[in-house]
Amino acid sequence: MPLISTVTGSFTAGRRANAFSSAPWAPASDITTAIWLDASDTGSYTLSGSNVTALTDKAGNATVSITGTPNTGNTLDSKNVFTFSGSEDFTTDEVAQASSGNHWAIGVMQWNTRNDSQDSFWSTENNSGSILNKRDYAISAGASNFDGELDLDGLASGRISTTIGNLQEFDSGIAQNTWVIIGAIFNKTGNQIAVRVDGDNAFTPVNDYDNSLDTNMDLRIMRNRSNERMSGRMAEFFTVADVPGTGGTDITDFEKAEGYLAHKWGLTSSLPVSHPYKSVAP
Repeated sequence: MPLISTVTGSFTAGRRANAFSSAPWAPASDITTAIWLDASDTGSYTLSGSNVTALTDKAGNATVSITGTPNTGNTLDSKNVFTFSGSEDFTTDEVAQASSGNHWAIGVMQWNTRNDSQDSFWSTENNSGSILNKRDYAISAGASNFDGELDLDGLASGRISTTIGNLQEFDSGIAQNTWVIIGAIFNKTGNQIAVRVDGDNAFTPVNDYDNSLDTNMDLRIMRNRSNERMSGRMAEFFTVADVPGTGGTDITDFEKAEGYLAHKWGLTSSLPVSHPYKSVAP
């Protein structure tokens, strides 16, 4: 029987006190980002008209390549977002991840049209070595519309998770043309893999993280590992090469990231009532 449990944050007095701290939580000051892309920061990219011609990783670790002409012709909460028509993507060069296997990523995303079950909000890939040894992942559309699934590379004894195998479907799909706060957690320290959508688990988190993610992976926004691209939008996205809390299966930092993004981008109504940062930003 698969070993599964539910990820929850413990709403202790100390954590609630943090929610009302006078210093707002922010990726730049409270976590160490591996990659950070932010459409609201107009100083981090160059435009030709509304088309993005250059983009800087705010974490300072990656070189970002642009395919096609993603643009900033749309907004969310009066802030620029990046729009992809189905022939564009952002791709970073290989960025070092934690040798421990700890990794989490989160973003504000929307899908507009999908053409394939493997169309992805984002994917990662190690371009070196045998396919038998690759251990990377994608957040993909799934069988119909955007039912949603976590796709994992890694074969036989090299699987990231024996329980998940090559894919784990979401319990509920993601609606078309709808903004979501979506993230993935690979917590080797706590032996757990999870995906969260709008502050809830997309599936029951799996306590079976056998083989760590590759330490060097390309990141591809709106592009899957087969080089197919999806029509959609992205407001902000960042990754962290660490556990998303204080250890074990604690997700303190991840919940703060959800709260930060929800309040920044006007998406607090998407968070569940029980979320610690539903009403007040972290």
